[in-house]
Amino acid sequence: MKLCKKDGGVFVVDIVKEWFSAKKIAITNVGKIVSGDINKGVIEEADTIFIENGKITYVGHESGIDLKDAEIIVDANGMVAIPGLIDCHTHLALENYAPMNGIVNCLEEALMHGVTTIISEGEQGHGLPRFYPWDPKGVKVTAILAKKIFENYRPGGVQKVFGGALVLSEGLTEDDFKELSEEGIWLIAEIGGGGLADVSKVLPMLEWARKYNFFVSVHWGPGIIPGSRLFSVDEVLSMKPDKIAHVNGGTTAAPWEDTKEIIDKLDSGIEIVPYGNPRMIVKVLKYAREKNILDRVIFGSDTPTGQGYLPNALHRAIVTASSLAEIPAEKVIAMATGNTARLYNKYGYRINSGFIEVGKDADIVLIDKPQGSVGEDALEAIEIGDTFGLALIITSGKIVGLRGKDTRPTERSIRINGTEIRVTDINELLFEPIKLYYRSLDLG
Repeated sequence: MKLCKKDGGVFVVDIVKEWFSAKKIAITNVGKIVSGDINKGVIEEADTIFIENGKITYVGHESGIDLKDAEIIVDANGMVAIPGLIDCHTHLALENYAPMNGIVNCLEEALMHGVTTIISEGEQGHGLPRFYPWDPKGVKVTAILAKKIFENYRPGGVQKVFGGALVLSEGLTEDDFKELSEEGIWLIAEIGGGGLADVSKVLPMLEWARKYNFFVSVHWGPGIIPGSRLFSVDEVLSMKPDKIAHVNGGTTAAPWEDTKEIIDKLDSGIEIVPYGNPRMIVKVLKYAREKNILDRVIFGSDTPTGQGYLPNALHRAIVTASSLAEIPAEKVIAMATGNTARLYNKYGYRINSGFIEVGKDADIVLIDKPQGSVGEDALEAIEIGDTFGLALIITSGKIVGLRGKDTRPTERSIRINGTEIRVTDINELLFEPIKLYYRSLDLG
């Protein structure tokens, strides 16, 4: 391993290459492994995860596996392992600059916050049809272009982005849906969030969408931007969406009785966004627990917008939901992982993450309680309302980072191949999440 000095510290060159290219990684001494399955919760009798060629190949006791072939051994030091987070509600841009976001920095920073999968609710940009007059050709071209962009571009080298959500436009035909399906498009951007919102014209399109296995999302709550609107309960019921987008408002919530009726009469996914109405978050979660339908609840960021916050949006959703609605942290984490994967795989197997189990993509995040929390571990910290810290992000079996900018420092430190990974420099904490702690490591 070659090292070179820089700025009075140790700049790790080959470590980055070695960590990123390792085919076999063992994570040992894990305090708790959260399965991502809301019914299973924490995996009992397990403290070790083995990764090979991007997949999870073992979950169990360290004594049950020979680690001699592991290129990287991560000592989790009692931290909690969770599946990589899945953000199911983003509005991506096709350009590097758009009024709401700079796409590259935004997504890579989300990755450094443990968000390993992103799902689009419709792309946007200057003159594109999400905010401006739309037409069938425009929405088709936008969806296909976004799909192709994110098929070939993975932020941070590994983040999985399902781009190319079709914004409905008057004039689309069944042939258009067939063509788009053949191009790999399978998402309908949230209806009522922008684009065609006349339900009488939308319903025939939804018949075509379902014929070709599109996933349908419907905006719920008052309109926010030009072109968005509040549907009536009957209108939402007639569309039978697969997901009720931002059920707690994005940002303004609809009346509770209307929201409750929709939850009762549909079997749709129930999406919560952290920047929406917080009182409605608690109402929805307590009602879902009472009705035994917590497996329908999922989290999205609905970002980047001026109201939202993409990098740590799912952190906020997890902490808010668990602490205020008094739901065990491992169940709430499932709402940002396994629940989402199951829902979006409804019409075809597309997402192979969201769970820590053999055969799944190795999207794994190590988290710990923040410094000073009275919780015993990350799960207890979440349940009392403390924001957890990150110590390691693995996506598709690759170590891609240790934390994001200005994320909470963890109480404990991990070791990678025997070297302790600890932040000791304030600039490193605030500005340099991908440099792998070169100022802090004393490597020679």
